[in-house]
Amino acid sequence: MKTTIKQLFILVIIALVTACSDDDKPIPDYTTAEALLEENGFQGSILIRKGNTDFLRRGFGMADAQENITNDPGLIYRIGSVTKTFTAMGLAALKRDGLIDSYDQTISDFDDEFPNGDKITLRHLLTHYSGIPDYTNAVEESSIFFTPNDIYDLLKESAETDGLLFEPGSQFAYSNSNYLILGLLIEALSDMSYHEYLQSKVFGPLGLENTEKGENEIEGENFAKGYLNGVEVAPYQMQIAYSAGDLISTIGDLEKWGDAMMGDSFISAAEKAEIFAEPHSEDNFFTPGLGWYTIKVDGTLIYNHGGNIDGFTSIIALLPETNSMIIMLSNQDSWEPINEVLDALIINEF
Repeated sequence: MKTTIKQLFILVIIALVTACSDDDKPIPDYTTAEALLEENGFQGSILIRKGNTDFLRRGFGMADAQENITNDPGLIYRIGSVTKTFTAMGLAALKRDGLIDSYDQTISDFDDEFPNGDKITLRHLLTHYSGIPDYTNAVEESSIFFTPNDIYDLLKESAETDGLLFEPGSQFAYSNSNYLILGLLIEALSDMSYHEYLQSKVFGPLGLENTEKGENEIEGENFAKGYLNGVEVAPYQMQIAYSAGDLISTIGDLEKWGDAMMGDSFISAAEKAEIFAEPHSEDNFFTPGLGWYTIKVDGTLIYNHGGNIDGFTSIIALLPETNSMIIMLSNQDSWEPINEVLDALIINEF
């Protein structure tokens, strides 16, 4: 029997719920940030900035084991779903340019053939409340070459035959499909490619010289190689990730990005109010905004987003109350302690 996108998504959600059912265990005996990272096997580069002062900016482990090159904050890494923070800014730029009127417009405003598109708003896509299942497992496991437009057609077919996972707006379910659709919308409305639009509206204005679409194969001395269980990963078809996760960047570029999002010149107060959600009244409950999650850890307000793509794990966390940030770019696939380590750093250092 053919497994549908919807069935695959449900299996993944069951696995995630099972894996996350145990209470989080705090890291005991914290001494220093360096010791914490080394004890948890961090491989990559990190920035911990307190206000305008670097607390830690360095690399750990190997960037290229074969060439004996160590990780360094100047190297370029795949950032996976941290890409979504940029895609969301692309939607904000469309709104600035008058190409969309509101985040509450529906998919049907732009494609009247998308099943249930009259119920799904841009805000539902941006916050993962659409009910559209994730495409990545089904596409990655196929031997067929898929373009983003092919995937979009697959999502429409799935929505027609299987329906949505739930009524749009009724619940949260993280889905890369949401951001693939948003990337295609950017292209359709701007008459530019997704990456060209981001270059003109975000990368160029902010001087992000190393942030762009990643290549399928990682080559060059300026790039960290990706690893899974100590083995260098094979080339990955980055067009699958597209606007949900195909960007590469550096610690320095993401620091500029964080400063832009916390500052007052790149985005307005009104835009900030829409992009960043209000925090939950209790600690450790995240609230999805437009491309960013709002959470409080030990009373500290954080805007963050993580990423995971073949060979790499990443996270950017902004602490707007003190103009501080933590950025971790790991060249290890699915480095599991990343959220636990982030929490420990915030609790013990801020």
